[in-house]
Amino acid sequence: MDWRRCGSRCAGIDTYIEKGCSILIVIGGALIALTVVLQVLLRYVFKAPLFGLEELSRLIAVWVYFLGAIFGTKLDSHVQGDVVERLFNTVRGRAFVKTATWFLSLIVCLLFLYHSTKYCFWLYGTGERTTGLWWPRITSVGSMFFGAVFMTVYSIANVLKFFNAAIRNPDRGPGGAE
Repeated sequence: MDWRRCGSRCAGIDTYIEKGCSILIVIGGALIALTVVLQVLLRYVFKAPLFGLEELSRLIAVWVYFLGAIFGTKLDSHVQGDVVERLFNTVRGRAFVKTATWFLSLIVCLLFLYHSTKYCFWLYGTGERTTGLWWPRITSVGSMFFGAVFMTVYSIANVLKFFNAAIRNPDRGPGGAE
């Protein structure tokens, strides 16, 4: 298989992931708002709170947070300081800084992936459950592993993208002059 077909397939998979995560974030955000409003109404207006609604809200929120982290990694929109990048006047210099930044982010994502994987396997082995509804805790903690996998994949993609931009040397003018 050549690189073009591989890139095309990865782009197709990426589109499905993006659409799926977008839908889940919208549904999750709406459900969080709905559960909070419902719990406030039940607790303070009708004086009859619904047991476990906070736990459901928290479960949805954790998944929405990690889906958002995946998008932040994919779109390079995490909160970041770009002071060092401003020291470079060339596109190539900025691309090298972004490459280094994303390489460090990749290392952090790999560490997060390692520890979240280790924790998820341990938690799955213990069979630990939540205190309220007795749901398996892996349902919420699994969001860390899921987020770490895709954040690592998108960090690798960003390292490659910015490294490619840096080595292509886009600052060269016509005839190779800078």
